[in-house]
Amino acid sequence: GAATARAAAAKGAKVCVSDLDGGKAKAVAAEIGGMAVQCDVRDEAAVQNLVEKATQAQGPVDIFVSNAGLGKGDPSHAASQPDEDWMLNWQVHVMAHVYASRVLLPQMIERGSGHLVNVASAAGLLNQIGDAAYSATKHAAVSFAESLAITHGSDGIGVSVVCPQYVATPLLGLDDTDAAKQETLLTADDVAAAIVDGVETNRFLLLSHPQVSQY
Repeated sequence: GAATARAAAAKGAKVCVSDLDGGKAKAVAAEIGGMAVQCDVRDEAAVQNLVEKATQAQGPVDIFVSNAGLGKGDPSHAASQPDEDWMLNWQVHVMAHVYASRVLLPQMIERGSGHLVNVASAAGLLNQIGDAAYSATKHAAVSFAESLAITHGSDGIGVSVVCPQYVATPLLGLDDTDAAKQETLLTADDVAAAIVDGVETNRFLLLSHPQVSQY
């Protein structure tokens, strides 16, 4: 998220940074000259508030990157995660995209332009061993992005779904130093560059790890 915000700002975009941790969002926003809005993407009203504040301050949202994610892991067998963890995965990995699209699509359709970027995972095309809830909801995220693209391409709206494999981020407890040691481990900046390129070329499936398409 932070890397994508920096890459967008470097391209001259007006950027609104959002995070569950408002302090972290403000820190990145201050770094790039953007604005920050705290948001819990599980709450539809909070997502609506995010879009409203960004629009009031910076104008209509041209590009929205829906990037929140988490990973809990299976305690034992593939159905062993408790209901609350399954629902958390569903809320963050699927409904967050739905909430953002629900508030933005009417505006974008009226203007005849806009781009929705939904960050999923290679697990949405393949599978994440040891985390059935993550894999199932990432598959659903890819499917929802397909629905957006199929339904609204003719409305002038671009849709991209990002399916990275292994990225050195705090979610995994890794950083750029770790990425330098492993060929298949990319930095967040690598993936951000792939996202920017994908939006600029209006591509649907963004594979920062090209080998995923060969699996």
